[in-house]
Amino acid sequence: MLTGIMFVRRLAVVAPVVMLAVPVSGDKLRLVDRGQPVPAYHMPTIDGTVIESQTLKGTVVVLVCLSAQQRRSELAAVESFNAWKQLGDDQVKLIHITADVIQKSYFEAFRKDHGISAPLAFDVDRVLFGQLGMIVMPTTIVIDAEGQLAHVISLHRSSYEHTLDSYIRHTLGQLNDEELERSLEVGASGNGSTKSLASAHRALARSMRDKGQIDTARSELIKAREQEPDNHEVILDLADLEITLGDYDSADELVEIVLKGQPNHRRAQQVKGITCFKRGQIHEAEQFLKQALKFNPNPERVHYYLGQICERNGEIEQALEHYRQALQQTLNEPD
Repeated sequence: MLTGIMFVRRLAVVAPVVMLAVPVSGDKLRLVDRGQPVPAYHMPTIDGTVIESQTLKGTVVVLVCLSAQQRRSELAAVESFNAWKQLGDDQVKLIHITADVIQKSYFEAFRKDHGISAPLAFDVDRVLFGQLGMIVMPTTIVIDAEGQLAHVISLHRSSYEHTLDSYIRHTLGQLNDEELERSLEVGASGNGSTKSLASAHRALARSMRDKGQIDTARSELIKAREQEPDNHEVILDLADLEITLGDYDSADELVEIVLKGQPNHRRAQQVKGITCFKRGQIHEAEQFLKQALKFNPNPERVHYYLGQICERNGEIEQALEHYRQALQQTLNEPD
């Protein structure tokens, strides 16, 4: 009997996810296309070391090509460093490059003022710039672990940092093509309504959570909440994520925000019931979950946790019935 319960319980929380790939567009280089190998390079750096492309194989490399005394290049330098630092991934290397060797003192002062520690390489004879067909500055290129061109950002726009972060994550395999498009839409819609921005961040968070990228999903939900602080669904998405992270206090605080305004909010009661269950407060959990079950359009999680409560109480038949209901709702099967 217990084996059957475990089987049904596992089925009850499995739902198929289908992702459709779509083409990803972007800026281009004049002499190297996406998917082609980036020419090898060997360049001295501002601190006297040498950057050699062969030693970077197996990592994602971001090259930011800069001009001295140019505002757009300064913004790209600062924002690329911020994006790289926030990513915190050892498999990503950031290198700033310039051909303006005689401006060494300018770069030293600028980098010190802005706390930039990424290496700055000198393309002394513009060899690499020429091989890439570089036309405008700044130009940012993302190279995959095989040394092939993955993405290009020409110049600097207001969405630069977000776009670079999305391109790096796509190259790392953290975003598929559809998720990349969605992320780029979020960055491009900076002038859109707060509601549409919140919706876009929330949708991206769901995708990230489905892929197990919990921290990234949490970051997207925080951005969604910044756009719409009073959006109850965003707040409850975040509370649900805090449960996954084991931070039940934060989850409770978020749920209370919703219940304070809407005491009978079904999803808030559901999330509250789950936090009670996780804390071992079985009686309270059962009360909240049973209340949440009323008029709930998506009751599968409620049935799942009520099934666990019945199982703990030795009510095997009731537990099986709740698991069956959860599975039926998940698969959207008729009675």
